[in-house]
Amino acid sequence: MIRLEGATLLTPEEECPQGVLCIDKDRITYAGPADGAPAAQPGDEIVDLPGRAIIPGFVNAHTHLAMQLLRGIADDVALAPWLTDHIWPVEDRMGEDDVLAGTRLALLEAVASGVTAVNDMYMAMDRVAEAIGEAGIRGVITQGLIGNADPGRGKLRVGTELYERWQGGYGGRIQVALGPHAPYTCDPHYLVEVAQAAKALDARVHIHLAETHQETRDLAAEGRTPAHVLLDSGLSEQPVIAAHYVAPAESDFALLEGMRVGIAHCPVSNLKLGCGFAPVARFRAHGIPVGLGSDGAASANVLDPFLSMKAAAWIAKGSTQDPTQLSARTVLRMATHEGALALGLADVGLLAPGFLADVVVVDLRAPHLQPVFDVASALVYTATARDVERVYASGRLLFAEGRHLLVDAPEILSQAQRAAQRIAQRQILS
Repeated sequence: MIRLEGATLLTPEEECPQGVLCIDKDRITYAGPADGAPAAQPGDEIVDLPGRAIIPGFVNAHTHLAMQLLRGIADDVALAPWLTDHIWPVEDRMGEDDVLAGTRLALLEAVASGVTAVNDMYMAMDRVAEAIGEAGIRGVITQGLIGNADPGRGKLRVGTELYERWQGGYGGRIQVALGPHAPYTCDPHYLVEVAQAAKALDARVHIHLAETHQETRDLAAEGRTPAHVLLDSGLSEQPVIAAHYVAPAESDFALLEGMRVGIAHCPVSNLKLGCGFAPVARFRAHGIPVGLGSDGAASANVLDPFLSMKAAAWIAKGSTQDPTQLSARTVLRMATHEGALALGLADVGLLAPGFLADVVVVDLRAPHLQPVFDVASALVYTATARDVERVYASGRLLFAEGRHLLVDAPEILSQAQRAAQRIAQRQILS
């Protein structure tokens, strides 16, 4: 058994100073005050952590990990030309080795930032599954389906075969969803076919939805709303993770209440691409779970969940002119358990007995964090990824004191640099 002692635990009920967290194999068996903890036994690994906070691992509810190789390749551009003029042409020239190198590089950053679960949509997803498995975390993986470029439905077959190969892989750490990219890249007939395939597999659906106000205006011109896209296609018959959703129609809120839909709010990417402000508080008021995502590093530039938390809180307060919107505790829950619920990971994201031991230790002793009057406030408004000291996933220590313990970080960096050079050379030759 692993015993983490002396830190402040953020349990579902309270902030527990100098608490104890016990881990047996891959599960939490106790989280609470020291005076209620089971007695230590011979052979237990005891880690003393005064001045730290222990929180659940972060859940990145929407990302494109391999786009780590495209960081900074097209900044300060609106979404439509960013995709069509910059990103898609480069991605057309990326091979499986590039995807693997980019995913491994992204996971170095993600794990060191305290991320223990990801929801990833990209291509060459066998390589992505391989990288997630190596990194020791859990992931929902999705083959991105551009329906308008899939006339023979070959990509849809790739997506369904991915499910058959990887669902439940790495001891249950890998889940697979079907991923129609967006309404503007998948016509209604294609979305119906994806919905039918998802129902046949009993698979989750992962889709970009209402990513811009223009997208919602275009749907309105067709007599539809973003929620109607899910409803009319049959996609909503399965659980759905809808990425971005910055521009719901007014009628969408009531429609979504009757669906199994979670929102992946990507505040940093949305800000940088000028897409708008998702009405997170309204979604949550209608009982719709909202997790936090980074999107890919080509748009957000970083995968730092602490920055996503800050941005989510600031946007909610600034866009409504109401500083009570999205408290620190609420945002922290969105970044952990609420994101897990949106992905269907019911036993992830809380420090509670029976939950998977995806746990992050944050060092609160640095000068930029002092004094700490409220731990949740310090974590959301002040802490950064550099304050992460330890990361456990399924009870396994992945990262400690600046070192990755499962993967060869220098070799991954070297492979990523070679892949980036290949991409740059292809850019020059094109």
